Amino acid sequence: MRRAFTAIESLTEKEKKLDDVLVLLTEAQIATQQQFQETERRFQETERRFQETDKRIEALAQKLTESHLQLDERIKSLVSAIGEFIRTRQ
Repeated sequence: MRRAFTAIESLTEKEKKLDDVLVLLTEAQIATQQQFQETERRFQETERRFQETDKRIEALAQKLTESHLQLDERIKSLVSAIGEFIRTRQ
């Protein structure tokens, strides 16, 4: 009879340890899920910022292109005016 009680006590202790381990594993799983969610949120935020940066770069490139076209036109007009000035001076 004493052996039976000892075996039951041993099983009870092992069951408690197993329950403790299961609690730790569950908590670790929850923490891991939260970290994955946070990482996903950060990736999405980074992607959004990249898209905004791409749009700004695109807008600046367009402005720069327009500015270069205007400059080209101004240079063309200036060269033409210089040529006209030289022709009328002679």
